[in-house]
Amino acid sequence: MLAVDAMGGDHGPTVMVDAAVDALLRDTSLGLILAGDAAAVEQRLVARGAEAQSVAARLDIAPAETVIPADARARAALRAARGSSLGEALSRVADGQAHACVSAGNTVALMTLGVKMVGRVAGLQRPALMSHIPTPAGLVGMLDLGANLNVDATALFQFALMGAVVRSGHEGAGDRPRVGLLNVGHEDSKGHAVVREAHERLRDSDLNYVGFIEGHDLFEARVDVAVCDGFVGNLILKSSEGLAGMLFGEFRTALTSSPRARLGAWLARPALRRMLARLDPDTHNGAPLLGLQGVVVKSHGRSGRAATMHAILEAGREVEKNVPERVAQAIQAHQSEEQ
Repeated sequence: MLAVDAMGGDHGPTVMVDAAVDALLRDTSLGLILAGDAAAVEQRLVARGAEAQSVAARLDIAPAETVIPADARARAALRAARGSSLGEALSRVADGQAHACVSAGNTVALMTLGVKMVGRVAGLQRPALMSHIPTPAGLVGMLDLGANLNVDATALFQFALMGAVVRSGHEGAGDRPRVGLLNVGHEDSKGHAVVREAHERLRDSDLNYVGFIEGHDLFEARVDVAVCDGFVGNLILKSSEGLAGMLFGEFRTALTSSPRARLGAWLARPALRRMLARLDPDTHNGAPLLGLQGVVVKSHGRSGRAATMHAILEAGREVEKNVPERVAQAIQAHQSEEQ
């Protein structure tokens, strides 16, 4: 059973409820709790008609009176938690009614309330958001994506541990995923003191650490896990999404610019569909907040229905892989070695 913040994100229940129904139709083993305005949620379910009725036995509603504002800071989020859709969803994870929470709402609120209500893994300094970047050779996991703007070397080291846990055995990464630390150059002398210290610690660890990497290395699939602070990660992720959107738009314009171009597009349609399916950011939506005692997944705030469905399915995969317990074991193992 997963809990979904039905009111979060730019589109609220219009997208969240429809995506939840889609996820239930896609995965018949899934059960969902929709936390939010009961009347608004039920209205969307009625609009889905027979499809919603077919999954009604695996769907519950947790009434919530309020929504935490998108611009709320940590203290405001704590004050607004009781009775909010996000607070209700996270409380279901905290009390064991649900195995995971999915929200497209305020990232600061999700981080703050996740730590307070679900709890942080023992020995972990900071949780981190992780997502996957598509490349021609597969996926690259990157963390942190914005949960922590200022970090020290210990936090970066722990991000690497958590990223390796998630990517292990995931889509071609193997049992020892390659880990790289984002920097302004490959040389040991490059970068500020924090990344150089983290570099030394990672080099001495038992991780499959390949050293410093630069931004272009992400798209050349030199690593399976890319580690950075949240400021850098968020900029890279959103810049990549913007660039992909621009290129896809230019591509469509070029392929419809003349009768000859449209004929070429029609002939190349099967190959183009395969490429777009592999590189479409929507299919990789859903960033787990790693380091908590339960699964918490952040969906992009402006995600549409398909992307949000993928975030819900990602939460289910995190539960199946038992990620929180494996992260806790990795953190504890390295703490024991250091002692």
